[in-house]
Amino acid sequence: MTPILRRPGRLAAGAVLAVGALSVLRGLLTSGGDLPTLLATHGHTLLVVVGFVAVGELARIRMPSGRETAPLSSASAMSAVFLGQIAGEPTLDIDSGLVVLVVTFGLVLAAAARRSRHRATGTPELAARVVGVSVAAVIARDWGSPTLWELQGLPSASPGVVVLGMGLAAAVGLVTELVLVAALRAERQQTPWSAAVRDEVGEAAPLTLAVLVTGPMVALLAPVLGLLSLPVALVPLALAYTAVRQYIRNRETNRQLIATLSHLTEHGGYTPEHHAERVAQLSVRVGRVLGLGERALRDLEYAALLHDLGQISLLDPIPDGATVLAAPADQRAIAQEGGRIIRRAEIFDDVAAYVEGQTTPYRMVRELGEEVPMAARIIKCANAFDDLSGGTSDPGRVSAAMERIHLGLGYEYDPDVVDALTRVVEDGSVGRVGDRPLVAR
Repeated sequence: MTPILRRPGRLAAGAVLAVGALSVLRGLLTSGGDLPTLLATHGHTLLVVVGFVAVGELARIRMPSGRETAPLSSASAMSAVFLGQIAGEPTLDIDSGLVVLVVTFGLVLAAAARRSRHRATGTPELAARVVGVSVAAVIARDWGSPTLWELQGLPSASPGVVVLGMGLAAAVGLVTELVLVAALRAERQQTPWSAAVRDEVGEAAPLTLAVLVTGPMVALLAPVLGLLSLPVALVPLALAYTAVRQYIRNRETNRQLIATLSHLTEHGGYTPEHHAERVAQLSVRVGRVLGLGERALRDLEYAALLHDLGQISLLDPIPDGATVLAAPADQRAIAQEGGRIIRRAEIFDDVAAYVEGQTTPYRMVRELGEEVPMAARIIKCANAFDDLSGGTSDPGRVSAAMERIHLGLGYEYDPDVVDALTRVVEDGSVGRVGDRPLVAR
């Protein structure tokens, strides 16, 4: 089998960029002429909003999966959507087009700063944020009579109803952005769109909720605190941001501990150098293609790193540590010993189950209905590929390894997993998030 490279499409990226450009163009055509007046009357307000949007974009946070998000920028942009009466400043009475232009200017400044540091700007993702802000701004400032923005200045309007309306408008805008970003990443990684949406919403849920409430908080505080309302309203988000960063550091510490443990077989001469890392990276990418959630991917990563741990009980190491070439009984013994060691840490029961199930042939699932976790089936395929290819990218060895795996299709290996593995092997971008190495060397 000769691999045929397949490049991911760019349909979603092109569509998001086009819609983002149309949103900016609409703002220029409908409100561009009002920009000089806006700068003259609301210079201080615009400077604060643009500054927070730009700084928030520069202060991105990298989630454990490798995704980058900019909650401070999103929250600042949503604040501009609802900002109206401001103590000590003129009322920000502008339409949705001008809101989009102001937010876009802040994002452009941030993109230019990132580019000057030779860092990726993620232009389609920025366009998705522009679209999300545009949707929320149209709902808040242009839709209905009176509009949601006008209601906040009417004494007869119920504050609770106004706040609820703002929250719903912000939610629609944020969901629009998240769905578009999920579509971009699903296309780039060639993973299920539904799984990408789930991960976008779920992985940063605390930050998303904090972003959701920031805009309404700014609108309510501005008549009293003025422009100080924006940094004050960002305090809850900053606390959530700090908590998430601590969670990420804890996750990284756990990963490093697991990675250190996985090196025992290398240093003992049981497995080739970096074999566990390669199997873990490949397993996680295959898991993404199959739509596994981030929690399942985390446990899959840990199990793949430790899949050969049971080899430390062997008196005579397997040549090159290639368990795929060992007798089935020996494979099961190694897996069971590895699972027994891992179960001593009670919080890793799922990881132990994946390690123990990695040697079960797929025919046991198909014919006897045996329960074998998908993660275990993935590790079985990824380990076989690395054992058979020797961890190299040589086309001949890669082709031979895939041919050998296909000979066991439906008997040893799950066909769905083999199909996902084929896609990952044929295209290096499939299932990949960012360029972060799995573990520190």
